[in-house]
Amino acid sequence: MEEIKGTEALEREILEDARKRAERIIRKAEESARLLGVQTEKKIEEATTALVGEYQAKKRIAELEMLSRLPLEKARLDISYRDEMLRKALKGALESMNPRLFGLWCVKRLSCQAELVRNSRARVLVHGLDSETMRDIEALFGQGSDISIEEVPTMKARGLVVEPMDTSYRISITEKELLEWLLDEKRGKLAAALFGSSA
Repeated sequence: MEEIKGTEALEREILEDARKRAERIIRKAEESARLLGVQTEKKIEEATTALVGEYQAKKRIAELEMLSRLPLEKARLDISYRDEMLRKALKGALESMNPRLFGLWCVKRLSCQAELVRNSRARVLVHGLDSETMRDIEALFGQGSDISIEEVPTMKARGLVVEPMDTSYRISITEKELLEWLLDEKRGKLAAALFGSSA
């Protein structure tokens, strides 16, 4: 019996040691879990802070870039608007221009290249020019030349186009060319007249 009691006491002692060890292991596991939780929370907080900081920095850079572009974008839009308004005003002025004045401009431009045209067989296609201008063009090349003058109502712009039979050159003298010439040569004066001297 004594042996049984000794065995039972030994068994209880072993069980008590096992229970204490298990409690220690559980306490250590709980402490490790708690520390891991604290570390994880700290890492999450650090990562969140870093991400927020990075986002704020990127946001600030984007804001600064946008603010730096605003003056350029404003200037670009202003120039675009002024160019559009200038073109619109010039087109309106050219459309209402006295046909005789426009015809004189066409003849003057054509006379600069008359020698080239005279030395070839060519067609002068005209649209929207008055009868006096037609006579001036005929007089420019004279009788007996190989130049034919044809009225072409399907031309897109008022003016004249010279097309030689051998297609070695092409001369276009139309409202479109006058508009582009005015924009190239007189843009500053025209803009000052339209928008004031600060343009």
